[in-house]
Amino acid sequence: MIYKNVLIKRLDRKRQQLVEIERVINSEGVASSVDKRKYIELKAVVLELENCIDIADSMFKFDKEEDK
Repeated sequence: MIYKNVLIKRLDRKRQQLVEIERVINSEGVASSVDKRKYIELKAVVLELENCIDIADSMFKFDKEEDK
């Protein structure tokens, strides 16, 4: 479960970065192409980390069921 905890911490950091970039985009009115690119990249990272956490959960549950 250490793997899952590491992923959760990383996910939290990336979500915070995403919130910050959203704030910048919303406050400026017109977002620069760099800000848009960062937003898209961060969104993709967040989704990928969520998928990895789901996989880690599934693997852990599967191992527990096999041990029974």
